[in-house]
Amino acid sequence: MIVHENAKAASIIRMNIDGDKRVLMIDTDLKLNGEHPDYNAKKIFSLKQICQSFVDANPDIVDTYAIRAWN
Repeated sequence: MIVHENAKAASIIRMNIDGDKRVLMIDTDLKLNGEHPDYNAKKIFSLKQICQSFVDANPDIVDTYAIRAWN
């Protein structure tokens, strides 16, 4: 689904966010807290771009994306 060095898992789930949404859920090993010393804004931006490109190219299967920390 998503090819990015920091995307460790991907799935499509249904969530009730302002109505029923199909969400591309990406688990990442990146630090998502901007105050963490290992936070890398460029890598996060890159991951977000890839996720948005997937959403744009696949409107029939996903509505949006979400990124969460992977342990």
